[in-house]
This record gives sequence, C-alpha cells and structure tokens, in this order.
Amino acid sequence: MDARKEIDVAECLRRGAIGALGAIPGTLAAHPIDLVKIRIQTGAGSIRAAMRGLGTRASDWPRYYRGLGPGVLQKAATRGPMFLASEVGTQCCETGLGLSRERALVVGSLSSGYVTGFLAASFEWAKVQRSLGATVGSVSARKRLAVCHGAGLRNAVFDATFFGTEHAARRFGNLPPEATYALGAVAAITLDFPLDVALKRNMAAPTTSPVPRVGATLLAFRLLRDRGFRVVFAGLGVKSCEFGVSYACTGYVSTFFR
Repeated sequence: MDARKEIDVAECLRRGAIGALGAIPGTLAAHPIDLVKIRIQTGAGSIRAAMRGLGTRASDWPRYYRGLGPGVLQKAATRGPMFLASEVGTQCCETGLGLSRERALVVGSLSSGYVTGFLAASFEWAKVQRSLGATVGSVSARKRLAVCHGAGLRNAVFDATFFGTEHAARRFGNLPPEATYALGAVAAITLDFPLDVALKRNMAAPTTSPVPRVGATLLAFRLLRDRGFRVVFAGLGVKSCEFGVSYACTGYVSTFFR
C-alpha cells in the first residue's frame, strides 16, 4: 500500500502542465492525421476516399489544417485537466481507499475522465463541425447533454486504460516516456474506438437533427452489429498513428518536468 497521507499538490500541477503543454506540439504534428480520421469515421470509409475529398496536391495541404484552432483548444482543455484530474483522483483513491498505485490509477482516472470529457465536449464538437466545413448552430439542451455524456463515457474508458497502461509500461518495461505514452494511447483508443465512432457520428450530424434515442454505449454496439467490426474499426490504424505521434510528443515534453 502507498503510505501517502495527503494530496501532493505540486505533483498534481506538474502532471497538469505536462498534459496542457504537451498537447500543443502533439496537436500541431498530428492534426492532418486527425482530420483524415474524422472523415473516415463520418462516412468517407477509407483513407484514400478521405484524402481524395481533401485533395492530394501540394496546394491542398492547408485543407488538412481545417479546425486546427478548435483542435488545439480541445486538446489543451482536455489533456491539461485530464492529467491533473487523473492525478488528483488517483491520490484520493490512494489516501481515502487505501488502494495501490496501480488500482488507484484506474479507479481515479475513470471518474476524472468522465468529468473532463464532459466539460471539453463543446470544443471537440466545434472542431468536428468545422473540420467538415459546417458551422455550429444553436443546439438543444437535450442534445448537448447527450453529446457531452457520450464524450465523458468515452474519455473515462480512454483515461483509465491510458494511465494504467502507461504506468505499467514505465514500471515493468523500462521504456522512455515517448514510448510509454504512445503505447498507453494506442491501447486506450483500441478499447474506446467504437464509442468514439458513435460520438463522432453524433457530432458530425447537423446540430438541428433529432437526439438519438439510445445512449452512447448502446449506439456503439448497434454500429458494430449493423456495420460490422471491419467498417466500425476502419479508422483505427489512422487514429493509432495520430495518437501515437501526439502522445509521443507529450511524453517528450514530460522529460522537461522532472
């Protein structure tokens, strides 16, 4: 058991700074891959079709940075609080529940992930809409709540998997931060991918469209049932590349905060 008796505020702030500052170079490096992934998830179907829709000439390159501003805001707004809240939640589980560091990481990150995902959903929604060339109009409170809940649920799965895997890879694999962060991210997105596809389809729909009658989890299972694993997981390779690059940058930034 961890003998810590109080919250280490300095460590929480350090983790928050790593997440927020590391998200900036990571997003700049991975945004074109993210845009291709969004187009695959929302109907393009393949990398070739997604890139054909954006253009493949050198003069078309600026199109791959559509939605960059909201993307940077979303990642900074998510990862800074994500890392900080995960550390706070983890330490609370260690001190309050007496859990080991490994178990506390999973339990604490589940709850903190839901909260940060819920709060940052509006930034992500704006990024998806602008990436597809649409403008975000007025949204009903019911639809906003449904989308924010879906984002919170997806982030809860992602955060618990990411921090648990990253900790295990660092402790038992003796790997550098760039590798442990990338490995944790790839493991996390593989688990939360169906939820992310369902959420992206919700976000890509016109803001005036009806609210889905089922929750995010059931919608993800219905997508798997109706479309099959091959279709639903079509963008997994692209997203693995995007998150591997992005989180490797965050891992590198973490080396400056030791």
